[in-house]
Amino acid sequence: MASRKAQKDAARDRRLAEERARAERERRTRRLRVVGGVVVVAVALVAVAIAISSSGSSSAKVVTPDSPAAKQAQASVNSLLKGIPQQGNTLGSPSAKVTITEYGDLVCPVCKSFALGAGNQLIANEVRSGKAKIVYKALETASGTANNSQFVPSQAAALAAGEQKLGWNYIELFYHEQGDETTSYVNDNFLAGLAKQISGLNYGQWSSTRGSSSLSEQVTKDMQAAQAAGYQSTPTIVVTGPKSQAQPIVGSADYASLQSAIKSVS
Repeated sequence: MASRKAQKDAARDRRLAEERARAERERRTRRLRVVGGVVVVAVALVAVAIAISSSGSSSAKVVTPDSPAAKQAQASVNSLLKGIPQQGNTLGSPSAKVTITEYGDLVCPVCKSFALGAGNQLIANEVRSGKAKIVYKALETASGTANNSQFVPSQAAALAAGEQKLGWNYIELFYHEQGDETTSYVNDNFLAGLAKQISGLNYGQWSSTRGSSSLSEQVTKDMQAAQAAGYQSTPTIVVTGPKSQAQPIVGSADYASLQSAIKSVS
């Protein structure tokens, strides 16, 4: 049987062990509270950042005609198109033997990539030389993400500029200043801002024309023709010439592919 002293020592050791265990539990609890507080703060900060980002992205992109970026876009477009005949949605000589039809959506980022890349090479060379003309027609794809209600108005706005033989200036500027397709940036202010950047455009005439039913009907007609032909993606490029029609090119085509298609139908 343990002596009284041994019993006291054992009781003291148990007490000390319990105190150490209790102290360790309290330290862990404090650490968890600190970590939990940090996590809560972090989550709150992320939520605020998301809210700010969402608020900013949902706001419309307003074109400022006098901004450096807009001025640069205007200069680039003017240089590209200067001296090339325009009529409605057609760019290039009416007598050009090859016709390149682009079914596009002005909000589509792939259309922008094509337009500002191979499309502009095509304009600078084959279209400018009179070998080919290019026709723009509407096919809704990307606009359906966040700008569906503005698809017809945006396409009609380009056609309204086309009635003043400046339609391709409008199309090119739209691509240069295109916003994020997942945000509802296309509205009257954005469309008007583009029109105000076009040198020589009668803004009052454009403003009264762009809402006409005839232009809206043309947009709808273009879409129906594209859908009837089985086209579902933008851009879809159709090259026709004296010999035949080339296989439609879908997506951001490279310049060499366009040249090959033109050669095959010439």
